[in-house]
Amino acid sequence: MENRTDLAVECYEEKETTQLEGVIVREQGNVTTVSVTNENGAAALGKPVGKYVTLRVNSFVNDTDIFDGRLTAFAEVLRSVLPPNMTSVLVAGLGNIHITADALGPKTGCYVLSTRHIVDDLKQTAGLEGLFCVSSIETGVLGETGIESAELIQGVAAQVRPSCIITVDALAASSVDRLGTTVQFSDSGIAPGSGVGNHRNEISLKTVGVPVVAIGIPTVVSTAVITNQPDAAGTFVTPREIDRITEQGAKLIGMGINVCLHRGIDARDLYALVG
Repeated sequence: MENRTDLAVECYEEKETTQLEGVIVREQGNVTTVSVTNENGAAALGKPVGKYVTLRVNSFVNDTDIFDGRLTAFAEVLRSVLPPNMTSVLVAGLGNIHITADALGPKTGCYVLSTRHIVDDLKQTAGLEGLFCVSSIETGVLGETGIESAELIQGVAAQVRPSCIITVDALAASSVDRLGTTVQFSDSGIAPGSGVGNHRNEISLKTVGVPVVAIGIPTVVSTAVITNQPDAAGTFVTPREIDRITEQGAKLIGMGINVCLHRGIDARDLYALVG
């Protein structure tokens, strides 16, 4: 039975082995890092060469306080996968705002502090010299726009010329326990919809010309995982608290990006600017 998942750590766990050639796994507290170092590892996991970091967090269902240390943990992990010496970032929210389980990317944009339009003189006047150059977009979905997300990002990137692109998208998991409790970071880009068998054009350094960091939270799981029926592998379900998971997850990701990029500005002040 094909076990569809976007999480590199689950791809590794499915192999039921302690060692794979070209794959290095490290665990430290709530952080698990899966490094795919060569093409042998990429073939074994079905993931491109790169680093995949999983941050385990308290469930978003009942926990609403993001100022409990999670933002600091999130920002530290994000810094570990971002390229050095950046001068600007484009944040791209992927997904369908009208489908709750797929709305993580668009909702994240509500919490991202976009600053590309703020000139240096205004930053100094407002006492916000620590603001980083950030722009953001929501790509929508092909069925509504008629345009691939990758094409939209390529076009915008050609105009704003970011040092790095951060994509945010909902993911599929093979474990119910990881829904709304896991954040995956990757420096290898993203192929939207791959976990649910709806492959769209790849968004990566190879396709857009700048490094792409992907962030996501699992919101769906294959019915086959729950029923143990292989013929249900193409059907996906989501928990009844999905609206809570999506909203709180978007808040954590958006604010985590802000804390990571806009250094020297207090997290609560950043939240006041976007909230």
